[in-house]
Amino acid sequence: MAELSFTKAFLAHLDSKPIKFPADHAFDPREFQPRQPFTLPRLSDPPHPPLPKKIKPAAIPGSSKSITIHLKSARNPVLDITLDNIPLSNATIQDLKEAVQNRTKPTNAENDSENVPLDKIKILWKRRPVQGKLVTDALANDPDALVGGKEVEFGVMILGGAAMIPPKESSAPTTEGKAEEPVAQEAVRVPEAAQPLPGDSAGILKSVSFWDDLEGFLKMRLKDENEAARLRSLFTKTWESSV
Repeated sequence: MAELSFTKAFLAHLDSKPIKFPADHAFDPREFQPRQPFTLPRLSDPPHPPLPKKIKPAAIPGSSKSITIHLKSARNPVLDITLDNIPLSNATIQDLKEAVQNRTKPTNAENDSENVPLDKIKILWKRRPVQGKLVTDALANDPDALVGGKEVEFGVMILGGAAMIPPKESSAPTTEGKAEEPVAQEAVRVPEAAQPLPGDSAGILKSVSFWDDLEGFLKMRLKDENEAARLRSLFTKTWESSV
């Protein structure tokens, strides 16, 4: 009987309650128990293995599309730098800034070894600073330039101004047998004493300056002097055997 009376009393108590809460029902927040914030546990040390570094494979010379880039500045300093045969696949805005950095120095610099910081050098495309990291990002709206074999012109702006570094004159080899460093790939328009005639491909290939330029280009792109020297020797022997 005790269970029956309890059941009847419990059901009668439930009958006094509404079947469901109305739409405008509001609970009293003071009736709820406060909840403690949940803190995620610490991860192991180290939390996860480091991501593998992305290594860009070096492109074979002549296998990718290339363009000629002119870097010009009409203000302080007046610049006109030409970079020939720049591959579109891996050319970056950082490379253009480094080319400008190698030809400039701060206005108050005492010697030519001081360089302008890269963050002070701005590369402009159509008078606007380039936001991307690759040259192709800046040329995305110019499909004709992405075809390759074209000449494009970028503007240069150096914050705070700078001064030009005069081109170094080639010195005669010393008796100690030190080899001269290859000239940078920035095409400085300086007339040479003896240059092959236009269209004389055989004379160009026989000139030492052509192979020096090729080795300098490989060294700038591959960042490896030994590999650049090895490729120059390979190309030279291949050409000599085909003559």
